[in-house]
Amino acid sequence: MADLSSAFSFLTDNSFAAVAKDAYNSFSERREALGLSNPGTVDNIAREVQKEVLLSNFMFTGLRADLTKAFSMSPLFRVSHAFAMGSSGNLPPYAFSAMYGSPRVFTQGNFGSDGSLAAVGNYRWSPKFVTKANTQIMAGATQGLLQLDNDYTGDDFSASIKAFNPSLLDGGLTGIFVGSYLQSITPGLALGFEAIWQRQGMSTRPETALSYCGRYKTSDWIASAQLQAQGVFAASYWRKLSERVEAGVDMNLQFAPNPAAALMGAPSKDGTTSIGAKYDFRASSFRAQVDSTGKVSCLLEKRIAMPIALTFAGEIDHAKQSAKLGLAVSLEIAGEEMLEQQEKIEAQGMVPPPF
Repeated sequence: MADLSSAFSFLTDNSFAAVAKDAYNSFSERREALGLSNPGTVDNIAREVQKEVLLSNFMFTGLRADLTKAFSMSPLFRVSHAFAMGSSGNLPPYAFSAMYGSPRVFTQGNFGSDGSLAAVGNYRWSPKFVTKANTQIMAGATQGLLQLDNDYTGDDFSASIKAFNPSLLDGGLTGIFVGSYLQSITPGLALGFEAIWQRQGMSTRPETALSYCGRYKTSDWIASAQLQAQGVFAASYWRKLSERVEAGVDMNLQFAPNPAAALMGAPSKDGTTSIGAKYDFRASSFRAQVDSTGKVSCLLEKRIAMPIALTFAGEIDHAKQSAKLGLAVSLEIAGEEMLEQQEKIEAQGMVPPPF
């Protein structure tokens, strides 16, 4: 072993390696002196607006009932039964779900009465590195979905590599591959990019795309912007108006090529803008949203008692002269031992499962 290490010692014991090492150490010390924090990921660059304030991830129609039983909190293990009726989405009439989570492993499986199947598995290799796998098989679909993610969360940056339906069975590499990187430049400013490489089959040529993004954060407001491929520009603005009130604006503008407009020297423009607000009360949460297409939406989540919660959703589309309503009842059963375990976990500050 000593002979092997001495044989390759010339790679590190030289003036060029010493200069590179000193430069890297000096650069690392200056980065630490700036006090930069992790900026999040490119996928969640507008999380405060798109996933917290606006109703895109919360809106539903019809009647829903969710029954959840928690068996343990450390490790986390729970099962749930979901019933849906009159939904305009892809929700099956009945779905069974099981969840298991520990500080290193998280797994969840969903099986619907229509034959759909979804499974998620995450593994935390270290506090900063997580591997995720997601597979879905929809009823009547000719092809399923397989997604593999590798996320690394640094002190002042985030990097991610994703693969959608990767395959080597056609004699070469096919699928969709996405790589993203977001770096904090100053305590408030973060810049990043996202690169996409995709190939549907060996008979087609691969396609590539590159997107750029930026995020600026202060104590009470956050602004983000993304310049995506194919001429798509997205921007969002989030602001905390008070301790319990948040507001956000999300804009998506697409410069699509139009032959008629190209003759006039200008591309066609198509975009939407959504404005929303969120109010948090002691035992309820209210969200309201209006967009440029004429839709007005609202959602109210009310905690009736410790195990029971009600959710009401409503939407009016003035352009199409239509309205949608949704009502959901959630019942979560957990014994006193489960509540005591949850309090201990929150008090000890344990590492949550790699969701």
